[in-house]
Amino acid sequence: MKRLHRAWVCALLQIVCVLTVSGNSASIAPPGKSGVSDGLKVSNNHHYLVDARTGTPVFILADTAWNLCALRLEEIETYLQSREDRGFNTIMFALNFAPQAGENNAYGQPAYIGADKTELNPAYFKTCDVIVKKAADHGLYVMLYAMWAGEKAGTMNHYTAAQLTTLGRALGRHYQAVPNVIFCAGGESTPRYIETERANALGQALKDGCAGQNLVTIHPTSPNSSSKFYAASPWLDFYMCQAKSGSNPANEAFDAAALVLGDWKSASAKPTMMTEHRYESGTREDPLIQRRSMYQCVFAGGCGYAYGHNALWQMTPHTELPWMLKGWTPGVTNWMQALDTPSVRQLHYIKSLLNAHPYLARIPDQSLVLSGQGTNVATRVQAARDGTLGHNDATCVMAYISAPRTVTLNTGVMAARKLKVSWFNPATGACEVMGGQIENPGRFTLDKRPQDDWVAVIEDAAKSRSQTR
Repeated sequence: MKRLHRAWVCALLQIVCVLTVSGNSASIAPPGKSGVSDGLKVSNNHHYLVDARTGTPVFILADTAWNLCALRLEEIETYLQSREDRGFNTIMFALNFAPQAGENNAYGQPAYIGADKTELNPAYFKTCDVIVKKAADHGLYVMLYAMWAGEKAGTMNHYTAAQLTTLGRALGRHYQAVPNVIFCAGGESTPRYIETERANALGQALKDGCAGQNLVTIHPTSPNSSSKFYAASPWLDFYMCQAKSGSNPANEAFDAAALVLGDWKSASAKPTMMTEHRYESGTREDPLIQRRSMYQCVFAGGCGYAYGHNALWQMTPHTELPWMLKGWTPGVTNWMQALDTPSVRQLHYIKSLLNAHPYLARIPDQSLVLSGQGTNVATRVQAARDGTLGHNDATCVMAYISAPRTVTLNTGVMAARKLKVSWFNPATGACEVMGGQIENPGRFTLDKRPQDDWVAVIEDAAKSRSQTR
């Protein structure tokens, strides 16, 4: 049996995705040259998102900014620049959110007007269009929430299905073919907060309004995936999951990856991503909390992950409702203090890792862990490979090891005679190559490392750094 020994340290993986922009809309000018791609579509295997023109995989690394419209445009520019600088490629915000219900933006404008509030307010959407355009110029997709249906104050609950159809079609038409817009039919828009009939009406209307040219999804209540309620909905392009969210430390122990893995195994296969798990609070939390949740969810089959900070989703101090601040203390007095936490500096490294190895062929496979599996989320080994379950056709095996421990992986799924074995550090993005021509005995033992968490990467030495698309 082979044992892992330190050899030499390779250069930091720095794979930069340069995205070009084209396309236009009746509502907004085309994104600038530094903007995003020609839009997104679902991959042929129904598990990932890809560039609509080139088919290149796109990993969604999102930041939760529900209350973004509470900021003025100059403040929003500061926020967008910070997200670009830290490697995010998506922002998520809700219309009329402050929080969750019929609130005006920073300029006193409501999103929806008219007798039944189903008409788009030109003044509000002139401002919103600027945000969407600015986001594109920073290389950011916008996951735009039409409204919210949350427990406390969701406005979506006060609309009929017919009214939601009218509103959804108008919003869909407004951003039809704007390449960086992804529609979300509603926040927390599943039972028990709202009936599926109304959510389906809004989702279908958005898809009809944009003539199918933009992706449409929906955000579930906790702890659920939207697949539980909308797997058969023809308008739904990808699933979202909400684990037990908020800043309660107990939420760290919730098995968020189980929701993602459940979607992967679903008969109604669609891409899925973790949209809310544990919100960061303050500026000094251990970034391991966020890394662990993200890597476990992605290795369980996720097409993306959304980070959240209490001060950023609320845009503190703009959210002042006592029921929110009582339970979810922001930890900082102003949203700008939360723009550059240790977690934010580290999460983007996962894009380098994923893009350096077979992406679209990646599948979750916990059977790869022969020994050393943890007993809970904090000690779990989350494993993935390429190829087909039940077949020994893998060229790459990856295992996220959540805590220091000795782990043995099944390399018998690889026909390779020689293996290249590396450690990837999620905290720095650095890769340490342990050996490039190691005999493949069918199982490989990785000695315990003292650091918090690592990704073990075992490749066919003859095919390492292949880019399976």
